[in-house]
Amino acid sequence: MEIIQLIKKTTEGDGIAMDKLFEFVYLDLKKLSRKIRLNWRNEQTLNTTALVHEAYLKVSQSTDLNSMNKLHFYRICGRAIKYILLDHLKHKSASKRGNGFQRVNIEDQEVVNLSEGTLEMMEDVFSCIEKLQSKDPIVQQVIECLFFADMTVKETSDLLAISPATVKRKWAFAKAYISNEVKKSA
Repeated sequence: MEIIQLIKKTTEGDGIAMDKLFEFVYLDLKKLSRKIRLNWRNEQTLNTTALVHEAYLKVSQSTDLNSMNKLHFYRICGRAIKYILLDHLKHKSASKRGNGFQRVNIEDQEVVNLSEGTLEMMEDVFSCIEKLQSKDPIVQQVIECLFFADMTVKETSDLLAISPATVKRKWAFAKAYISNEVKKSA
């Protein structure tokens, strides 16, 4: 069964279709989650499996699945991952429990030290993304597509109905803006 048919059945309230949809995209979401985690300089917030399962729960409860295509679905999943990471980061930052301790992730077999400096840098990046949304919503959507949904420039261009050159320009602006803002706060 094709992903679009599964999405359509899911929007009609078919719980079995949502489970099949999750099975169909599970490996893609796992790859996406691992890549996002590695893009944070291999700093861990949640393990990959937990991130995928949390994203599934968020997406399965979403009412934003109507008239969606495959790219839109992956964008929604990427957005869910972004918000999960942001929520987890806020919780980590607020509690400050375990700072300086090393964590062992059995699934990925890696040792990670999530230091206070890393938490602050990640908070700064998410803060910049939120500021960009108020300045230029398209820039924020480009970030969601390219970074959080791991789409190509072409896929992002098609989904957002803007030219590939505009996607590249917005992406370059976003990276420069975030880099500049993070350096200011350091």
